[in-house]
Amino acid sequence: MTESHPHEPSSPESSSHASDHAGPDNAFPAPDLQGFLDAAASDGPAVAVTTATELPDLGPSVRVRTVSGTTATTLAGLYSSFARVWGFPDHFGRNKDAFDDCMRDLDTPDADGRVPDTIVVHITQAHRLLEEDRSGFEWFADSVCFYRDHYRGVGRGFAIVLSTSAPRLAEVRSRWQQAGSPVADLSSE
Repeated sequence: MTESHPHEPSSPESSSHASDHAGPDNAFPAPDLQGFLDAAASDGPAVAVTTATELPDLGPSVRVRTVSGTTATTLAGLYSSFARVWGFPDHFGRNKDAFDDCMRDLDTPDADGRVPDTIVVHITQAHRLLEEDRSGFEWFADSVCFYRDHYRGVGRGFAIVLSTSAPRLAEVRSRWQQAGSPVADLSSE
């Protein structure tokens, strides 16, 4: 049964988590990230911002995929980028309803039958995300809570980690907050 999105308007990335060997200048300590993910799975915000460019290895119970904001400046780019890194099915309809459906299926068992406890979308160059589509950005920002609530309802966590440069950190944080999404700060800025 398809759940409808509550605020539906009318109508180079990586396919896996970052290297386990992230250097101190471009990654943050796993405990900070793990604390955010634990909070996102209960009553905390589902979006965090950081200047780190890579995420540490969080183990097999966390499924992480990275999307570059430079490939997702429009809704069409967002659909294509997410479809590629998350392996959406070939019949993915490339529209908001189909995207919502696919985003609620990110916890399907992998080839080894493992189901993640937590799903993380890492967006690099986050200042570029949907920069050419303001209404698309507002829809996506609102959708994050929809996905988070879906996964909370089945006992899993869902979060978005936004990576950007230090000079753009406040801009990215403000943009998400203006769209109504609380944002955790994982930066040292």
